[in-house]
Amino acid sequence: MKKYIATLLLVLLAACQNTPKLEDDPRYAKLATVIDKHEFSEFERKQAQANSPADSKVSVGVGLGVGIGGGGSFGGMMFGMGSPINSQRDSRDEQPQIAKGAIRYTVQPLGSEERIEVMSYLQYKVGDCVKVLANHPSEYPRFFELKPDEHCQ
Repeated sequence: MKKYIATLLLVLLAACQNTPKLEDDPRYAKLATVIDKHEFSEFERKQAQANSPADSKVSVGVGLGVGIGGGGSFGGMMFGMGSPINSQRDSRDEQPQIAKGAIRYTVQPLGSEERIEVMSYLQYKVGDCVKVLANHPSEYPRFFELKPDEHCQ
């Protein structure tokens, strides 16, 4: 049984290692041209800030686990506690927010009539070539840096 579980874990690990990075996956990452840029007004940003839930600065978590095994195979207890008070949240995986200064871009992938709206803190002009992540089942649309060999012409 242990060999079966170890083999299964190795297969899963190998599968995860072979998955392409999002910016290299041609199913979702596409070259596109910026066709519209909408910068939100100060009034719109304040309204968005008023409607968004307040960021929690305090969070405390406590966990307790107990395990009992038969025949002396496993027995133990675990206790954990965390308290990230006034810590900064990791916002790399959080979609850009209007209240925090995001700009809404409309882009058109090359060779397509599709229009994609992307919220970003980055600065682009109409006509700029961008690499956009779109139509991913679990990720929000966002821009990636162009590699030296990528261009829209």
